[in-house]
Amino acid sequence: MWIKKFDLDPQCRGIRYSKFKSEMGELMKKRIYFTTIVAIAVFGAGLVTANNTTNSLAQSTEKVSANTEIVEGLTVTRTEGSIIVPKDVEDLIAKSDIIAIGKPTQSIAESTPLIQRDFGGYVTEAISQTKFKVQRVLKGASYSDTLLIGQQAAIVADRITGKSSLQVLDDYQPLVKNAKYILFLKKGLNGSPLYFPVGVYYGKFNIDGTDQAENKIENSDFKLIRKDVIERFKEVIDQTLAS
Repeated sequence: MWIKKFDLDPQCRGIRYSKFKSEMGELMKKRIYFTTIVAIAVFGAGLVTANNTTNSLAQSTEKVSANTEIVEGLTVTRTEGSIIVPKDVEDLIAKSDIIAIGKPTQSIAESTPLIQRDFGGYVTEAISQTKFKVQRVLKGASYSDTLLIGQQAAIVADRITGKSSLQVLDDYQPLVKNAKYILFLKKGLNGSPLYFPVGVYYGKFNIDGTDQAENKIENSDFKLIRKDVIERFKEVIDQTLAS
């Protein structure tokens, strides 16, 4: 409408143009001012949202970290496998070549890792060779006071990053250095010098209360067999702990 008046009145062109220019300038200032406020508000909201998102991610990361299983400073990766579970204590004894009481003299980090990989570099087997000082033999014969125990756990380097983690089979918990155990062992195949706990973790029981990780195994069959083992061998266990 203002443009039409301007066109019809050329004599007032200078005055009207100045007024038009002035009013348009004010209008543009208001628009710029308003746009700036909106932009600041939106940017500020974006910062708040970003901060909230960052905080949420941090909290989430903390929760994940809090639930991560750590053994001897290493993140634990658990794999599944077939386990031959003994029916009861009698079956556990029958399946054992040697039953021994003693203590490991190496931690899992000090043990010798025996890793097998496929052509792609993926781990197909991860076990550790751990020295175990024998105090008493309850079945079988040990020709040395030290047995080599094959543990279903080993420190493995990631094939891409090279970062080390502890790869463990099922619910197995690594032997704790100098903690005392009663072990139900099966000789390794093909002339192997290693002895493996029967049923992965069903043949390994801490007897001096220093391996708290064993209590993390929630399998009811394991708990029942452990209770029966401690009762069955109570006398010899007490004698060993007292010596």
